[in-house]
Amino acid sequence: MKKTIRWLLALGMAGALLGATAALAAGETAITVQLDGAPLSFTDAVPQVRDQRTFLPFRAVFEAMGAEVSSEGSVITAARNGKTLTMTLNEATATVTEGETTTPITMDVAPYVDSATWRTYVPVRFAAQAFGCAVGWDQARSTAIIVDTDKVVDNALEGKSFTYLEKLMDYSKKYNEGVWDMKADFDANMTMMAMPMTLNGSLEGTMQDSAKLSMDMNMKMDLSQLIKSVSLLTGEEVSLSAEDEAMLDALKNEGVDLSMRGDMGLGTLYMNMKGELMAAAGMNGEDWYKMDMAAMMEQMGMDWTQLMAAAKELDYTALVKQSLSTLSLTDSTAAYDTVKSTVEDVVAAVSDEGFLKEEDDYTAVLELEENGVTVTLVLTMTMKQDTVTAYVIGMAMEAQEEGMTVSMDMTTSMDDKDQMMAEMHMDAAGLMTMELTMSGSYAQGQTAPATEPPAGANVVDLMEMMAAEMGEEAALEAIGGADGPTAIFTISKG
Repeated sequence: MKKTIRWLLALGMAGALLGATAALAAGETAITVQLDGAPLSFTDAVPQVRDQRTFLPFRAVFEAMGAEVSSEGSVITAARNGKTLTMTLNEATATVTEGETTTPITMDVAPYVDSATWRTYVPVRFAAQAFGCAVGWDQARSTAIIVDTDKVVDNALEGKSFTYLEKLMDYSKKYNEGVWDMKADFDANMTMMAMPMTLNGSLEGTMQDSAKLSMDMNMKMDLSQLIKSVSLLTGEEVSLSAEDEAMLDALKNEGVDLSMRGDMGLGTLYMNMKGELMAAAGMNGEDWYKMDMAAMMEQMGMDWTQLMAAAKELDYTALVKQSLSTLSLTDSTAAYDTVKSTVEDVVAAVSDEGFLKEEDDYTAVLELEENGVTVTLVLTMTMKQDTVTAYVIGMAMEAQEEGMTVSMDMTTSMDDKDQMMAEMHMDAAGLMTMELTMSGSYAQGQTAPATEPPAGANVVDLMEMMAAEMGEEAALEAIGGADGPTAIFTISKG
């Protein structure tokens, strides 16, 4: 009997050593996982690295996140809070189902079964982000960081009231529903490398349900000061041909006519440009150029539909989560506290307790700072008889990088007479500056806008054209990079 026990102990120890050796060989270094600030323990299967991606044991990680997991054949699923993630072994396509909506997810790696442990492994970043978690990597400590942002946000929202934001949401429905005609004039002064130019114009159009649009715009630009600056900079007078003079006069006096049609809900926008200058540049004034913004966002890993829904509904929960998009979680000792404090700061700013009252005005201020970028948002609502009658939204941003400072501030407002005003100031380290003002008005319309080019018009896909001329990777980089922007801030007229 003792001999049998010794054999069993020896076999058990050998198996444990072999398992540990195999895990270390697969990952080269021991990988740890942190969930909501606490280390996640694994019993019989440890994290692995394949194709420079971190993989976690499927069942262990999802059960730790409170999800119900199951598998049938090669299909594995995890369900939590009404959302179901479905993945297939050795396939790089997954789906997330919420209610009646199923969204495909394209991964650059596929889940697999480890032959040494017969455990299913899934890519940590895609798996965790499918449930809205923030994911990071601490290179110094070889630690994968997972923060359940839904849980953090729910805890921060508990006991808070958002009646002021809800009143603004009710006010915004006035402009987000039905047909509205709009008119606006704009003026801009710009400098590039200290060389000035001016821009002015007007637009007139119609919007429906804050998504469908048809607009006509005329833009005039005066480049005379720019040409004088070039002469002073070079010490030589700029020689212009008669054709050049004619084009500059056309740009200053006639301008460029721009027509836009589209459906922002679908993410499609069409543009047509006409004018003597466009004709001289070889552009056919009958062509329409298509921008598929939904497809662009999809290539960047973002969902255009969700982005527009959050902007239209003014969902404060989505606003709080959006504030986390700029966070870079690279320090496992501080990651969870960073997420938690950021969420709590945002909630405190936009909840009722964050608004300061002065006569009929209620103002909330939100400040965010991350990686050398400071963003300040200011929202002021005017309320009479407990109803919002006007608002002002301001955003100021300053970024420091390699000794250079880029700053921008923007303000949009709507008064109780449906008059709109917008201002923007930008300074890119003195290399480029711009001051833009716009004023206009809205009036209830009767005719829905045309959202597509006229029948039979030649439509040119801008992304396809850019890809053909620049190459697909360069075209993607030109619209925001392969990884996409870290954050998008949208202000709608409502």
